[in-house]
Amino acid sequence: MFHNYFFLDRLAQSLNTELTGLELRECFSQNKDELILGFSNQQKECYIRASLSPEICLLQFPKEFKKANKNYIDLYEELIGLTVTQVSVFSYERSFKIVFENDLEIIFKMHGSRSNILIAKNDQVIKIFKGQLKNDLTIVPSELNKQLILDAPHFNAVNGDLRKFLPALGKEANKFLESMGYSKKSLTDQWLMTQQLLSQLEENPIRIYKGNPPEISLLRSDKEIFLETRDPIDAANEFYKLYTYGFYLSSEKSQAIKQIDKSIQKLRNYLDNSSNKLSEIKNRRTYEELANLIMANLHQITTGSKSVVLQDFYQGGEIEVKLNKNLSPQKNAEQYYRKSKNQKKEIEILRTNIENKERELANLLKKREQIELMEDIKSLRKEIPSKIKKEEEKPEPFTRYQFMGYTLMIGKNARNNDELTLKYATKNDLWLHAKDVSGSHVVVKFQPGSAFPGPVIERAAEIAAWNSKRKTDTLCPVIYTPKKFVRKRKGDPPGAVIVEREEIIMVTPRGIE
Repeated sequence: MFHNYFFLDRLAQSLNTELTGLELRECFSQNKDELILGFSNQQKECYIRASLSPEICLLQFPKEFKKANKNYIDLYEELIGLTVTQVSVFSYERSFKIVFENDLEIIFKMHGSRSNILIAKNDQVIKIFKGQLKNDLTIVPSELNKQLILDAPHFNAVNGDLRKFLPALGKEANKFLESMGYSKKSLTDQWLMTQQLLSQLEENPIRIYKGNPPEISLLRSDKEIFLETRDPIDAANEFYKLYTYGFYLSSEKSQAIKQIDKSIQKLRNYLDNSSNKLSEIKNRRTYEELANLIMANLHQITTGSKSVVLQDFYQGGEIEVKLNKNLSPQKNAEQYYRKSKNQKKEIEILRTNIENKERELANLLKKREQIELMEDIKSLRKEIPSKIKKEEEKPEPFTRYQFMGYTLMIGKNARNNDELTLKYATKNDLWLHAKDVSGSHVVVKFQPGSAFPGPVIERAAEIAAWNSKRKTDTLCPVIYTPKKFVRKRKGDPPGAVIVEREEIIMVTPRGIE
C-alpha cells in the first residue's frame, strides 16, 4: 500500500507542512535510479531520497544526507533556489507533486516498477528522471486528477464493481473486502462495506507488518506488527529501512548462494569425472602387463608391425597389443614401461586431487548452510563478497587439463589461441603446436625449480596433435619451445604466430580422456 492513493494523500499532507516555505538547495543523483532532493531554510533542512529501480521503489525523508565527494551528477538546475509553495496529491491517483514558485513542479509518479519523477511547467512535462519511460513526456499533469462520482446511485449503476467505482482502492483493499465475502453480499451490504472500508483508509493508523517483504498498510491484519504510527513520514522512513535491509539481504544472500552452488556443481562434476577416470585406469590392462607380454614374446614380433596377437598369460586366451611400427619390439616394450610409470603417477595424483576436492566440497556445503541461516547483511558481506568481477564471470578461452601435477591449457579456436598465447602464457611456459597445419595452441605452465618432464611434453604434444588437422595421422610432428620464442606480427590473421628455436617431437595423436 506504499504506492496507494490513500497513503500518498496522508504523506502529501505531512510533506506540505514540512516543505512549504523551504528552498530547494540540492538536486543530484549518485546511484542509478535514485534522486536526492535537499530542502532548507535558516531554521531547518530535510531531504527526499527517491529510489525508483524497477525492483524496489521507495521514498525516504532523512533530516540530513551526506553527498559523495565524487561520482554524482547535479540535476535540474532550473529548480535550485526556488521556494516550495505547496505539496499535494493528485485526486485518486498514485502521484503527488511539489509545487514551486514560477509554476514549476516536481511530480512523483508512484506506479510501482514504472515509477518516475517528472519536471513540469504550465501543465506540461518538460523533463523526466528515468529517460527510458518516454511515454511520461506525454503526460498532462492536470489530467492526473481523477474526477470520480462516489455516491450510492453511481455505485448501484456499476453494480458494485469497485474497479469501475473507485480504481484507486488498489489490489490490497479489494483483497481485504473479498476476504470478508464482498462478492457474495447484496448490493446494499456491498455499499455499506465500501463505506466502512473508506472510513478505515482515512482514519486507521499506519501499520508496518513484518514479513519478506514487509508490508505497509492502512488495514488490519493478523500479521505481526513492526510499527504502528499516524505519521506517514516516520512510517515511510521505517518502511524504507526495513524493506531495503530485507531486500538487499535476500538479494545478496541469493547471489552468494548462487556463486557457491556454481562452485559446488563444478566440484561434483570434477569428482565424478575423476572417479570415473580412476576406475577406468584401474579396470583396464596395465601398461606394465602389456610391456611384459611383449618382452616375453620378442621372438614372435616383427619390426614394422602395427599390432601383434600374443598369448595372454595373465588372464588367459589371446590379446592384441598395439605397436608403433617405427620402433623395434624392445623399444615398444620400453615405451609401455614408461607409460606404466606415468600411469602409476597419474593414479596417485588423481587420488590426491579427489581427496582435496572432497574436503573442499564439504567446506563449501557447510558455508552454504551458514549463509542460509544468516540474518545480518554485514556478516554476509564479510563471508562472501556480493559483487562478482566481470573477469571472473568471463569463461576462459581455453580448456584446462591436469597431468602429473602440471597444468595444460588448450586453445579453443584461432582467436582463443591468440588470447591464450599472448595474454595467459608467460615467457617460461612451454608452447606446443602441430607442425605445418592449423590447430590448437597448447601451453604447459612452468613450475619454478624444475624442468618439464619428458612424459609431460609428450602428453602435451599428443593433445596438440589431436587438436589439429593431423588428428587422424598415425604419427604427427609437434613443435615445442618456451613461449618467449613465440611472437605475433602486426597484421597476421588470428592464431598465426612466428616461432623461433623450436624442437620437434613425434607422437600419436591422443585427446583428453
